[in-house]
Amino acid sequence: MGALKRVRDLVVRAVEWMIIGMVALLTLDVLWGVFTRFVLGSGLAHKMLSGVIPETHLGQAVYTDELACVLLVWISMLGAALAFGRKAHLGVDFFVGKLHPEAAKILCVVVQLVIICVTVTVFLIGGWKLAMSQMGQELSTMRWLTRGQVYFALPLSGILILMFTLENLVKVLLSPADQLSGKTQSEA
Repeated sequence: MGALKRVRDLVVRAVEWMIIGMVALLTLDVLWGVFTRFVLGSGLAHKMLSGVIPETHLGQAVYTDELACVLLVWISMLGAALAFGRKAHLGVDFFVGKLHPEAAKILCVVVQLVIICVTVTVFLIGGWKLAMSQMGQELSTMRWLTRGQVYFALPLSGILILMFTLENLVKVLLSPADQLSGKTQSEA
């Protein structure tokens, strides 16, 4: 189990750094979009640079909105998977707390199995099919990137959610019913 925990921790740390990098890039992208729209795209910039820079190059950088959307998709999907792995997601355990410990354990196993089914169906199978079907569709302002590469965030986050769910399921099955806690990290 020690080696699996190290691999899990390494994956979590890598995803955290990916998200940090994407948030930093998103911040720079939005700032650049605002600068190019309101400074370079202003009437004063048009007057000052009209003979120097072609008219089509004045105004907001064309890729900033689309890059922001792509980054938001990836940040949202990977962030949701990471929150799931840290048990920092929303959880409704009011009714579970009212159950007998054995019934709560059974319910917890059922919930983990439902999450596995949804993750495999929606994120892995559906996300993979969506990503592969869109691999030939270029983005309008970033032609080097395809819609399929953007949608690849679905199966990748699905792999992470599945990994965390299987880990949770094993913990639930190996733990005595009276020691289980369905609380999220924020509630603990």
